[in-house]
Amino acid sequence: MTDRSNEVEEYSVNNFSELFTVLSDEMKIDAMCGGSCSCATCHIYIEDLGQNTVVEANQTEKEVLEGLLHMQSNSRLLCQLEHVNINENIAIRIAASE
Repeated sequence: MTDRSNEVEEYSVNNFSELFTVLSDEMKIDAMCGGSCSCATCHIYIEDLGQNTVVEANQTEKEVLEGLLHMQSNSRLLCQLEHVNINENIAIRIAASE
């Protein structure tokens, strides 16, 4: 995970929900809405998914992402990420604050 200061850290977590909590506790993300898909303060870029598979963004997440200045094709909200198959590391970058 690359944070907004370009510092790289590795986290060993069981799921994205756990990562959301850890990054929120460390104040790497703001998580202002507590994971309810309404504030986009957990906006990330998936830089390398490897052979892993995540659930596609739902319509609500897509609508929130479309309103962001820093949206890219690999943008996701960490609070909404669900994995289908996680076998290896995933590289993510925390997006700039809006």
